Amino acid sequence: MKTSGILATFALGAAALVSLVAVAGGRTVDQPAVPRPTNTATQERLVGGPPFVDSFDSENERLWFVSHGWRNGDWAVNDWRRSQVRFDDKLRLTLARKKTDKAEFSGGEVQTRRKYGHGYYEVKMRAAPASGTVSGFFTYTGPSFGDPWDEIDVEILGSKPREVMFTYFRDGEKVSHIHQLGYDATAEDHVYGFDWQPGYIRWYVDGELAHEATGEGLPLPIKKQKIMASLWGSQQLTSWVGPFDPATLPAVMTVDCISFSEDFANRQSCG
Repeated sequence: MKTSGILATFALGAAALVSLVAVAGGRTVDQPAVPRPTNTATQERLVGGPPFVDSFDSENERLWFVSHGWRNGDWAVNDWRRSQVRFDDKLRLTLARKKTDKAEFSGGEVQTRRKYGHGYYEVKMRAAPASGTVSGFFTYTGPSFGDPWDEIDVEILGSKPREVMFTYFRDGEKVSHIHQLGYDATAEDHVYGFDWQPGYIRWYVDGELAHEATGEGLPLPIKKQKIMASLWGSQQLTSWVGPFDPATLPAVMTVDCISFSEDFANRQSCG
């Protein structure tokens, strides 16, 4: 499977396209000027990869691809390296000073080999405790896969460990919501999930409903997506992620489990 550069900056060919730069979950994408998407009266259920639960006792190479050898953009301090990903009863993603031909630092990311559709996505994780870093669990597709940019995120900033950001994208436009947590997400393992269905996305924290989007402000995603987990940092996006301090590295995001189910009611829980 050739995936080098799949999350890199995408080039636009025609001069008539207007370059709009957006940032999400560790990706920068040049987007053409397109009409705002609209909801349809009905939406067919998207069926992708089958349900699974992975507790990361070992590496499942049939399920996961490890990102390696590219950088998402200059705004990220790191490139992706396989050396920053470990499977040893947990999935461990590390951001550390490790100079390569592309960056001064290297981070870790995994992505499913298959795309998934409507269903309930869940992770049990502990975010990295370093300002300037983003610990993310999300689904994504975009121009590198021949699709518009659709995405659904759970993101925790090392600089703001007592909140979680829920975001979704449709055709490169986004809506975000910040949910306050009653704990430090960098100090404890907790379960985060989202139930993406034709009429809604519902985000959960430890099995409790935290936020719902129904597409009123922005139509919901309509493309099957890959499941991803990543740890990255930035020295440029400080207004969002906070100041980046290399002295706090290495930083580690740990994942106990990731699962995908048909819906929340019939979930295979990581809890």
